[in-house]
Amino acid sequence: MAYRIYCDFDGTIATSDVTDVLLEAFAAPGWRDIEAQWQAGLIGSADCMARQVALLHCSRPALDRLLDSIDIDPGFVDFVAFCRDHDIEPTIVSDGLDYAIRRILSRRGLGDLPVIANRLMFLAEDRHAMLSPYASTACRSAAGTCKCEAVRATGGAGPHTTILVGDGRSDYCAAGAVDLVFAKAGLLEHCQASGIVHLPYRDFAEVTQLLAERLPSLGAGLAGLAVQVPDGAFLGQEKHTGLLETCIPARVLP
Repeated sequence: MAYRIYCDFDGTIATSDVTDVLLEAFAAPGWRDIEAQWQAGLIGSADCMARQVALLHCSRPALDRLLDSIDIDPGFVDFVAFCRDHDIEPTIVSDGLDYAIRRILSRRGLGDLPVIANRLMFLAEDRHAMLSPYASTACRSAAGTCKCEAVRATGGAGPHTTILVGDGRSDYCAAGAVDLVFAKAGLLEHCQASGIVHLPYRDFAEVTQLLAERLPSLGAGLAGLAVQVPDGAFLGQEKHTGLLETCIPARVLP
């Protein structure tokens, strides 16, 4: 059984929301008003991000200095090593900015990880723009990166188990399209409310530990994960029906 692991970036791998850090440092006034429109559901996240990125005014060296100060989860490097030891290449799926993600990961020797994210464009006079090559017209949240579409597009042929590691609103759609979710913060609340099969986690050290304990061979699929699914639980329209026959400890689900 093949495995594909998708990891959110902001608040999951990075310990902060990188886009917000950049906006707070370099954006012209008005980006918070745009943010408020998104939070109120008046605009989608792709429109929100594009308009905010257009307000950034900074040189590339200044941008790089700030990005180089941003921390990542200290357990993420070991998590990637664990995955690669078992022939799994984690994929970053983010509604953030590809340049920022690659810069931050490169400092940890992980610049070669696959990244699915919005594209940051460098314009004249230290201005910027954003492209969204992974957007989808069918995306319910009008995201710059439609994560559920990204999961479908990169799934490949043959039997495989898909796993998501995330923390927030941009992960909600993908959580219903994968087989298992590692969830914290807002994503954990969403999984609990929606009955989505998940494992709570604090950091990547715990994700690595949970994978090592529950998938010792990484070849038996989710048959090694026992799940107690409550009556009426929503598993996501694309989840494998075989998941219902497995068993995760009861603490996982409400």
